[in-house]
Amino acid sequence: MATTWSIAIDWDRDGEFSGDDIVTERAVWVNWFLGFREPYKDIAQNSVLGLVLDNRDRRFSPENEDAGNPLAGKIQPLRPVRLTSNDGTTTRVHWSGWVESVHPAANKYGERLVKILCTGGLQFLSSTETKIELQENQRSDQIIDALIQEVIFPPALADAWVLGDPDYSKLGESTFLANLEAYSDYEEGVLTLNMAGDNWVRQGGYSDQEKDTFDVYRGIRDITAAERGKFFFDREGKAVFWNRHHILDKDTVDASFDDVMTDMKYTFASLEQTKNEIIVTCHPRSIGDGPTTLWELKDAVIRVAPSETREVYVKYKDEKDKRIGGKDVTVEDVEYLQGSCKVAVEAKANGANLVFKNESDRTEAIVEQCLVKGRKIVDEGQMDARAIDQTSITYFGRRTMNINLPSIDDLDQAQYIADFERNRRKTPFGLAQMITLQSHAQDGGARHADQLGLTIGSLIQLRETQTDHDGTYIIIGEAHELARGGKHWTTSWYLEPQVETLPWKLGHAARGQLERGTYLAY
Repeated sequence: MATTWSIAIDWDRDGEFSGDDIVTERAVWVNWFLGFREPYKDIAQNSVLGLVLDNRDRRFSPENEDAGNPLAGKIQPLRPVRLTSNDGTTTRVHWSGWVESVHPAANKYGERLVKILCTGGLQFLSSTETKIELQENQRSDQIIDALIQEVIFPPALADAWVLGDPDYSKLGESTFLANLEAYSDYEEGVLTLNMAGDNWVRQGGYSDQEKDTFDVYRGIRDITAAERGKFFFDREGKAVFWNRHHILDKDTVDASFDDVMTDMKYTFASLEQTKNEIIVTCHPRSIGDGPTTLWELKDAVIRVAPSETREVYVKYKDEKDKRIGGKDVTVEDVEYLQGSCKVAVEAKANGANLVFKNESDRTEAIVEQCLVKGRKIVDEGQMDARAIDQTSITYFGRRTMNINLPSIDDLDQAQYIADFERNRRKTPFGLAQMITLQSHAQDGGARHADQLGLTIGSLIQLRETQTDHDGTYIIIGEAHELARGGKHWTTSWYLEPQVETLPWKLGHAARGQLERGTYLAY
């Protein structure tokens, strides 16, 4: 049965994807990407989708406010986008995200097309500064979940309630309090961290930027790298976290390809691929025995209007003006030039949100003194764990890889990571980095069913005669193009090699006997 495609932009942001939302018949060219382009990366690149649509009637020109334009006033950024297929039995979502920008071609005698650029959820992580609470004895997935909760996604993602917006303020009817559980898929982390969030401080940057901020993207990257896992957004727009055993535990091949690829990008022993000296930097911390000053109001005042509440975010620093973390935080010694406030503190990992509530309806409160105290958490400097393979260095020269992990405070844990990376990178090997398939987008044929069904996480077997390569790979990224009026479909999968020897697994017939083709996993 033929495959039908649907490309829809939810211009009304009501979750319907119907009527004028459907732009499939106007599509001239479509391409999209999600996942990773390189093996062994911990956090994916942002998902992207590009659309070229017929715009002869100017409906996709944002400033066209003609009464006859059904999309007048609706061409706005952050409208949800969804691309799906149906092969007669299964409807699949291939990409989900939001409109980023609209680029209609000028000249009424020109090509009269519009290019719409769309992006996935990763963009919101890098634009949100994390003010996470101190994470103590939490698994990696629990910390990532706490970070994601800091991000404000567009309302349509979670049918969230928005104060003052008539389309998003009917609680229990059309909208609900935000809940991101349906839009995330986290495996339970193998790693439990003693502490995280306290030393997330960005260094460097432009002169007009704060030097001590840390965004959610960087926080998730730190935690995922410490786990040696992966974080990405999938076809449906879900935030996905794999622990470090996910790929090691995958042993059932989903499809085999024997000289049927249209193209294969192959490399043997690239510099990025082969590493024989791994240096992992960890960050031991010390916690003060008693409370000390973490922040003090100096040479300034805080004004709070009558009957108003004012929030002030402060950042913990030591006596040398260096950023530190803190726990058991309190606010003390609050004094006023006039009036008074009820004061509360919301303690975070390396800062605090101070809430001043002026309960007087007549007098402005002016705060002239305020101290935030607590037990300071100090990053005691860096310690390096090092793993080398001398044989590899002798034959191929020294190839060093440096990994800096702020959340790892234990040298033994850093050593495990160094050993893990050395073992999988020390020996040059042939790597199929990407393969490409093609088929008729509607009539199918060739490996069309695999193009539809295989996605990030699928395990495939490759055999290619010219290179004499034979290997097993996890799909870690996918790129697609619909061209020639939606008739020609090109799929490229980005790959990461499966380990040659799978780790021991309890109860598994082939992997349940140590020293017989299996080993203990990190």
